[in-house]
Amino acid sequence: MFLTKVALVDNPDTLAGYLSELSVVHSLFKEPLEFKAPITVITGENGVGKSTLVEALAVGMRVNPAGGSRHANFGHSGDIVSELHKTLQLTRRANPKDAFFFRGETFYNLASYHSTFSGDPLSDLLEMSHGESIMALVERRLRRPGLIILDEPEAGLSLLRQLEFMGNLVHLAAAGSQIIVATHSPILLATPGADIVEVSADGLRQVSFEDTEAVGAAREFLNDPRGTAAFLVEDTQ
Repeated sequence: MFLTKVALVDNPDTLAGYLSELSVVHSLFKEPLEFKAPITVITGENGVGKSTLVEALAVGMRVNPAGGSRHANFGHSGDIVSELHKTLQLTRRANPKDAFFFRGETFYNLASYHSTFSGDPLSDLLEMSHGESIMALVERRLRRPGLIILDEPEAGLSLLRQLEFMGNLVHLAAAGSQIIVATHSPILLATPGADIVEVSADGLRQVSFEDTEAVGAAREFLNDPRGTAAFLVEDTQ
């Protein structure tokens, strides 16, 4: 464990723009979020602030905000990250020798960056499918114990690949890594031993796998896929 707690220093009402309206921001001001397990999975609907939170954690830990390691030199932080990292207080048990940030929306930029280096183990990511390149990143790069922050890594992964990815996360944690992942995937939410934190309009709360909104929605659909689809189609006509 490296990162053990995150809290908001400034009153949310003093923050600029949409940050002042995010429930995750108000929740952190009321009570810090503690990281107690090697793997923490953060979930919640679109727009609640989970990606904003994980990107702020990455920047606070001095990782390249566009993705990659602390040494990656590409992207323009002013264009892609919020100001949230400036008002977060991070408590660390130790400083990781290695840290890596996977950001789904800039993964192509990360792959392009590595393609410019001859002999780089990730230089061929652009020659693969999106899913294959994500798995190659995990298998080739995320091998040293460190802090790994992932923002919606399931994008581009089939269900079977998500299961394989989940297994890799467990092995990485067992080898000494701390992993913080924001996801919509019920499969990643089922990661053995992970703490699950759900972000909602009411703020942050630790929940069980069964109580997450994503799992409930997936189960409801699978119990009656045709009925659910028919209802949604009728509702939009």
